[in-house]
Parts: sequence; structure tokens; C-alpha cells
Amino acid sequence: MFKRSFITILGLTIFVLATTAFAADKYQWKFVGTKNQCQIYTSDVPGKGYIAAKASCIVPARIETIGMVIKDVANLPKWMEDCAEAKLLKIHDDNDGVIFWFHQHILLKTDRDIVLKSTVNQDYKHGKITIYVDSTKEMNYDAGKEYVRMPSFSAVWTLQWIDREHTRVTYMIDPDLSEGIPKFIANRVIKINPYNTLQKMTKIAENPKYIEEGKNSRHFKIIEEFIKTGDLKP
Repeated sequence: MFKRSFITILGLTIFVLATTAFAADKYQWKFVGTKNQCQIYTSDVPGKGYIAAKASCIVPARIETIGMVIKDVANLPKWMEDCAEAKLLKIHDDNDGVIFWFHQHILLKTDRDIVLKSTVNQDYKHGKITIYVDSTKEMNYDAGKEYVRMPSFSAVWTLQWIDREHTRVTYMIDPDLSEGIPKFIANRVIKINPYNTLQKMTKIAENPKYIEEGKNSRHFKIIEEFIKTGDLKP
């Protein structure tokens, strides 16, 4: 069943609980501006000097194609901003939830890393897929290098159906990059990360590999059935 297995990843975890890092009352999003028809926002984070950031863009790709892009953990470095490496460690449920290692490059500073856990929620009645990502201590991974382990990292992907060939993708991040990086530099990096990530995702979603994987997936057939019955609505 499609509702029990779709998109994994980056950004994923703690399935719509009040304790989720992106609980609605935690952030006061401020509109920064529009760039290439994408909306950019930032928010202070209570108790932290670091900001959270998000961007929202309309991607000219099918929702299942974007799902295939996000699901491909090993290839995150090809399009996710500042991601140097990513390694799948474990599939933790039958709904494509995963635990993976994430290596973030920091220019002129020691690189960061962290272990993340993802959880996926499909709400096809409203044409929406939400992917939660949070740091986890359920598994440990030692990369064998002297990276700085980030104290915490949270992200949320929202895929909102527009029509068969377009999807609104919103990506939100709340990372703690740890000590050693001046806050103004860290916040500048965080602010542009979601926008740059979505710009590169838009390009890689044109890759025939992901388009074909989407068409050949069980997800394609179920989406088409939702469309036929009129049950998939924005």
C-alpha cells in the first residue's frame, strides 16, 4: 500500500507529535523575501543563538519523482546544500523511515556530522506528504574522522500536490552546528541552505533516472488511482 511506504529521508522524524522540533508554536517565521519565485523565511529558536530557516518553491516535477530523489540517501551530496556524505544505516519501519549518517561540510572550519532518523506521513486526501528528520541516539556511527558531532538537527520536508506535473516543496531546517563557528557566520549559512537545496533539487529532479523510477514504482499506480477517483486534492 502506498500509504505505508513512500518517501524516506533528509529531512524526517517524530511523527506529528507535540515534541517534534518543528512544533507549530516553537517558531515565529519572518518573511525574508522572494528569489526565483521561491519564498524564504527565518525564525529565532528559543534558547539558541542559531536561527531556523525554510524555503518554499514550486518544483516542475511529479510528486513521486521528488519522492525518488529524496529517498536516494547515498546521492544527497549531489544536491543537498553543504552535504558532503550521507550513508544509510537502517530502515527502521515499513513506511520507509530510515536512520542515516549525515556529514555536513563547513567552509574553513571542521566539518560536522550527525545521525538522523526519518519518519514519513502521507495525507493524500489533502495531497500532502510530510517527512520529518531529527537527530537520534538510537544508533551510533563513527566515521573514523575528527568531525564535530552536532548536538541536534531537525528538518521537515513538505510536498504539496499542485497538479500532475508540479509540486510545492517546502524545506525547513533547525541545526545546531556546535561550538567553533561564530553565530553570525552560522546563521548566514543556515539562512541560505534551504533555498540552495531546493534550487539544486529542481535540477536533479529532471534526471531521467528518477523520472523512470517514479513511473515504475508502486507509488505511480496508486497516485494515478487517487487521481482517477478524485481523492487526491490539494
